[in-house]
Amino acid sequence: MRKPNLFYRLIFILSIFFISIQSAPGQSFVPSDSLSKLLIINEAKMFQNVLTADRASADKMIGEDYITINADGVMESKAEMMKTFGRFKGATAKLFDKRIRTYGNLSIITGRAKFYLKSVLVAEVFYTETWVYRNNQFNFIGWQGTMTGLPSYYPIMFSVLLLVIFYFAGRLILRKRRKLKLKHS
Repeated sequence: MRKPNLFYRLIFILSIFFISIQSAPGQSFVPSDSLSKLLIINEAKMFQNVLTADRASADKMIGEDYITINADGVMESKAEMMKTFGRFKGATAKLFDKRIRTYGNLSIITGRAKFYLKSVLVAEVFYTETWVYRNNQFNFIGWQGTMTGLPSYYPIMFSVLLLVIFYFAGRLILRKRRKLKLKHS
C-alpha cells in the first residue's frame, strides 16, 4: 500500500482550512439599524452637552480614557479637555455625511460637521468619533477633527475688508493733501 505524499496532504489541509474560513460567521462592520440609531442619539446628546456647556452630563458620557485631537492640532486627555469645557457654549453644529462602523463593543462614527456662531459659519471639519459600550452604556472615548479649509466666503470677506481699508486710507491721504495745500496757499 502506498502512503499519500506530502504534497497531497498539504493540499487536503489547505482545502479544509479555506472551506472552514468561508463557512465561519464573519463579524459585520455595519451596525444594525437599532444600534445606528442608538449611536446617533448618543452623538446628538454629546454635541448638545458640549454646545450648552452641560459639564455634568458630558462627564458621565466621556470615558476616562478619552483622547481628543482637535482641528487646531491640539491633543488632550479628558482631564485637560474638561479644564476648558464650555468654550463652545452658544455655538451650533450641523452633522452630515455620517458613516458608522462597529467592531464588537467599539463603534466609530465618521462624518463632516459645520460649526456656527450666531448663524456665521466658523469652521467645517471632517471628524472621527470613537465610542465603546461598557458598563451598560456607551462611552465617548475619542475625537479627531480635521479642518476642511476656510469657509468659502472668507476670501470674499477679506477682499471687501481690504477694499474698505484702501477706501478709508485713500480718503485720509486726500484730506492730508488738501490740508497741506491750504497751509501753503
